[in-house]
Amino acid sequence: GINTEQFVFNASSRARLRDELNIDEKTPLLLAVGRLTQQKDYPNLFNAFQQLVEVGNPANLAIIGTGEDLPTLTTMVAKLGLSDRVRFLGLQRNVNEWMSAADVFVLSSAWEGFGLVVAEAMACERIVVATDCGGVKEVVGQCGILIPPVNSIALANALSVALSLTAEQAQAQGYSARRRIVERYSLKAQAENW
Repeated sequence: GINTEQFVFNASSRARLRDELNIDEKTPLLLAVGRLTQQKDYPNLFNAFQQLVEVGNPANLAIIGTGEDLPTLTTMVAKLGLSDRVRFLGLQRNVNEWMSAADVFVLSSAWEGFGLVVAEAMACERIVVATDCGGVKEVVGQCGILIPPVNSIALANALSVALSLTAEQAQAQGYSARRRIVERYSLKAQAENW
């Protein structure tokens, strides 16, 4: 179950953390959370993100997590010319606050189990773009954008769609996403199921 009292949108956390990153409110921020390993397929995400940058999208990307692939991934980001737009934040104990700082949560995994971080992002009313692997579809339902794994073109297109939503559309989708998590995956809902 998801602690929906901890994972909830927080405007003050959003303002503080975006200020830490020196990102203004108008600059879109994508967030990925997960170990820096082959499973999470960050190269897929970086290739997709590069496509957004090439068409003039001003978005930034923040990644929370540690892992053995960090040296390879930082090298790839540099080679793609994205070092000024991609932030490796390492291990963070306040993922719930970082969720609020982001505009779009992205999961680029090649394979996945349940997709816990997707549910946490949805509880924080974030727009979710995720690869359709493992149990992710079950979590997202109709409250996010699912794309095939290992397909950077599809991922870039989905991110572009997510970033082009109006404030009202994003808010409505965020509300629907949170409602889905509260009703199906909150601690209370899971306790009742058991």
